[in-house]
Amino acid sequence: MQEETTIEPNPVCPNCSAEKVGPYCTQCGQDARDYRRAFPTILSNVLEESFHFDGRFVNTLKLLILKPGELSREFSLNRRARYVPAVRLYLFTSLLFFFVFAFSAGPRSETARVVDVDLSNVTTQTDTRPLNLYLDAEYRAKVALIEARKGGVGRLILLQWAALIKSDDELKDSGLTGVLLPLVIDALVSPKRTFEVLLDNVAIAIFVFLPVYALVLKLFYLGVGRRYYIEHLVFSMHLHSVGFIVFTALSCLALINTQGDSPDAVSLWLPTGLVLAYFVYHYLALIRYYRQSWLKTSIKFAALTAVYGILLGVTMFSTAAFTLTTL
Repeated sequence: MQEETTIEPNPVCPNCSAEKVGPYCTQCGQDARDYRRAFPTILSNVLEESFHFDGRFVNTLKLLILKPGELSREFSLNRRARYVPAVRLYLFTSLLFFFVFAFSAGPRSETARVVDVDLSNVTTQTDTRPLNLYLDAEYRAKVALIEARKGGVGRLILLQWAALIKSDDELKDSGLTGVLLPLVIDALVSPKRTFEVLLDNVAIAIFVFLPVYALVLKLFYLGVGRRYYIEHLVFSMHLHSVGFIVFTALSCLALINTQGDSPDAVSLWLPTGLVLAYFVYHYLALIRYYRQSWLKTSIKFAALTAVYGILLGVTMFSTAAFTLTTL
């Protein structure tokens, strides 16, 4: 039985009391939606608006993957109605990747525990007592907890660090060890929590990284096509969306490989092929979108790759440092 709805003869805006005409108030702009409803209904509407899969999603993926740079050109030509907005596409692909990556990391860590059993044999150091010089009672207790995990990578790291301190007087007298050692111990005590926090921070860092790369693109293509900054930003979002799709596929392959005894040649070469394909995609996208010659694009692509690598490295290092200092 359908729920009855009451239609007001002359509805007014509850916000400013002006007469409403259509779904929005002509005076204050407030929409006519009423959120005084059951929470599941509201949640369903929010999810539908955020990730609405319709013909636009199919059109977007086809153009994004099969014609590098063409989706960004469509935005610059102001033809947007047939495609998913760049921000929504980026959010969807990034969330998909981080979900799959976090899921696949579990089985990989379980496999690593089996491999880690004999790792302690790579160092002759048998205890972590040299580290006590830099630690108070609280951190010594944490080190004892890590050492109790005989086959763990954390124990190996601390043993190797202790061996370095015994053999290197310069490192022993350096204040750097006193700063870094407690941070590393905090991370090793609860590796699962560290991984989760790091993953969250990386997601935020990459999102912040997008406008930085867009600025680099604007500087590299200054005066080419008279493009606004927002156009470079959309191109950057589309490029990173494809990157997340590739890395999602790589995570799935890694998960599949952990299920088998020995990966075959195809599963070994396929990840390399996907990474190389992404670099080719990046190059073709630059040519199609910015409309420069192969020679100019090749030079700029090489320079962009170098700059991108440096900026990404700085971003990831800063994110890791921030994570360690906030655990």
